[in-house]
Amino acid sequence: MQTSVPVLLYHHINYDDDVLSIPPELFEEHLKFLKSEGYVSITKEQLGEYLETGKKDWDKAVLITFDDGYLDTWVHAYPLLKKYGFNAILFLVTWTVEEDEFTGLNLEDYWSGKIPKERIPDCSSTYIKEHGCRIKMIRRLCWEEIRTMERSGIIDVQPHTKMHKKVYADSKIIGFNRPRDKHSAWQMVKGDERFGTPDFERKPELAAREFTADKELRDMLAKYVEDNGFVEFFKKPNWESELNQIVERYKKEKGSEEIGRFETEEEQASRIRMELEVAKGEVGYEVKKRCNAFSWPWGAYNDLSLKIAKEVGFKYLFTTKVGANSPGDSTYEIKRFGVWKKDLDWFKSRVRLYSNKMLAKTYSMVHRKI
Repeated sequence: MQTSVPVLLYHHINYDDDVLSIPPELFEEHLKFLKSEGYVSITKEQLGEYLETGKKDWDKAVLITFDDGYLDTWVHAYPLLKKYGFNAILFLVTWTVEEDEFTGLNLEDYWSGKIPKERIPDCSSTYIKEHGCRIKMIRRLCWEEIRTMERSGIIDVQPHTKMHKKVYADSKIIGFNRPRDKHSAWQMVKGDERFGTPDFERKPELAAREFTADKELRDMLAKYVEDNGFVEFFKKPNWESELNQIVERYKKEKGSEEIGRFETEEEQASRIRMELEVAKGEVGYEVKKRCNAFSWPWGAYNDLSLKIAKEVGFKYLFTTKVGANSPGDSTYEIKRFGVWKKDLDWFKSRVRLYSNKMLAKTYSMVHRKI
């Protein structure tokens, strides 16, 4: 007897060799297994009713989710979900949505014989060089693909914030912004990232108080780098000590060790509210519905952001905490397990594990101690 509903978290269904990607063939094996075991995919509303009242009209169920909004959701995941009779939620980062990149093609066109296999859109990441560094480029969904999936009833589109960025969350300088490889758009920070400006500890924007260095200091450092070779400046063996000297001189002239300020709690609340309201509004406007679910970027939130999310109108909040989803649990803390690149047996064991409340609870307690 199932006593917990596993909520699956996917990111990429493509051929990239990274932890967040699984190939389409393996994803199809996941769906085949779920089908053969008698699992159905339920909606967030069905899960909510089960958590609140214990009522259900299924024997075994899962809830499938995708985070971010990558092209491979349209090309690979959506056709496979349709093929096996499953549905899913897509949590979308709105700023990354393409405006006019509608491919119009996916696996269904290949299955029907409309296109050869070579014309299936390539969803693999590519790399460009910028200032001598490798920058990862990931293909994203466009609004027409998103609307098509939403209209099908197979994909329930909901927000995953507007920006999905981090903020500077400490006043201690840990380095300076410089040319570097970027393998994820989520490395970006809402603060000043001009070359030469101070770098600080970064934390998810919905779970931290933001620190901002003085504009005068940032401008001074950025101009120094620009006037001394820009990218070439960072090839000097002592470049960091030169920038540290500028910081120390700035402190001395200012007569204080303080080089910036933290936002007030009111400013933090306003920033978080704006981020949630804009994301909710953009998704709702584009797909013509009222959104009521949200997944936290990196699974990071605090009491303040949780309070605001409720006020904004989100009823279903999805985390990255692992564990059971059973009657009596809150719809404001829905647990998910990440489906990473593992073998099929790993997937089977996790689905069975998180279908049992006692097993899931025991595993979570042991896992935290390891």
